[in-house]
Amino acid sequence: MTIHLNRGHILALVLIFILTGWIIIGLSSEAEEYNNPRPLVMDEGLRKVQVERMQGTLVERSITVSGKTAANRSVVLKSEIRSTVKAIHKQKGERVKQGDLIVELDARDWPARVEQTQASLRQYQLEFDSAKKLVKKGLYNESQLAQAETALANAKADLTNAKINLQASRITAPFDGIVDQRYVERGDYVKENVDILKILDFSPYLVIGNAAEKDASFINIGDRAEAVLVTGDIIQGRIRFIAAEADSQTRTFPIEVEVVNPSGAMTSGLTAKLLIPQPKQFAHNISPSLLILNDQGHLGIKGITPDNKVVFHSINILKAENTGIWITGLEEETQVITVGQGYVEYGEEVNPVYKKAEENKQDSTTGSNEPSLINDPALINNSGTVNE
Repeated sequence: MTIHLNRGHILALVLIFILTGWIIIGLSSEAEEYNNPRPLVMDEGLRKVQVERMQGTLVERSITVSGKTAANRSVVLKSEIRSTVKAIHKQKGERVKQGDLIVELDARDWPARVEQTQASLRQYQLEFDSAKKLVKKGLYNESQLAQAETALANAKADLTNAKINLQASRITAPFDGIVDQRYVERGDYVKENVDILKILDFSPYLVIGNAAEKDASFINIGDRAEAVLVTGDIIQGRIRFIAAEADSQTRTFPIEVEVVNPSGAMTSGLTAKLLIPQPKQFAHNISPSLLILNDQGHLGIKGITPDNKVVFHSINILKAENTGIWITGLEEETQVITVGQGYVEYGEEVNPVYKKAEENKQDSTTGSNEPSLINDPALINNSGTVNE
């Protein structure tokens, strides 16, 4: 039987022979061996992490408290009698000295009552003196003497009451200060316990605020402090009071800073920022990205021990700046893991690669050709992401 092959059949057979030969050649050749010059882990099986030897330095910090200015003394004077405002001798904003007459009320009949009680007092005094002499002569008994003594005492009380009411018609300054508010005008009728005026004393004056719980134990009476006012002025003072008990609502401690002010000129209620300097402490400056929480919820960083074991260092934040944060709780020199801390466990032995912070900064600014640890496969996990 004769098979007739056309041109298409011949072309198909040629292609089949070519493909079969190419497959046979590929299977017979040796597989190319892949050698990674930089394995994921070191030859001894330890993970590589970047470590920086951080040196502590003495740092001074200040406790910061939001506050405001306030008068050293503030009093609202009230009426003690029912009367009409007769005269006003000091206006709002005027300075007054202790004892200055500010508002005068109509004394009504109180001057006459004072004279009446004075006359009664003289009469009862004479009667009491006579009673004592008569008792000695046996002409008066002790009961009659006691009656005379009681009448004399009542006369003294009436005179004292009349003088108090007369004095209440003259409202005077209890101390040197400024008339901040006046609530009455001439001709107003006032009853007992009605507000008449308010006086403030700014010599010295106060800057008051509320210290946080964590700062209160570091503040002591007599400590130096300064305040930056909203006006930009910086003033110096001393802590004169800090509460012994926290506010039940805010859990803060009220404090007062006393500022010497011979002129007595100041405004109450100005916003101020209190700065209370603290003794210098050893601290380290780190990036906030290095902070972690351990299983107990404590804030800290990961470091290594002298035998290259991963360890957790509990820290406290001292203060924050644009360049990083200052922390306390570390030894003067501490080895801190700066790259790869998220992929090693506490107690695990690691292979540290040391690089100073100054060199890191130089690499990023000068474009040094020195190999970067960020590109080191030993610091890269199996998913291809950087172990930072």
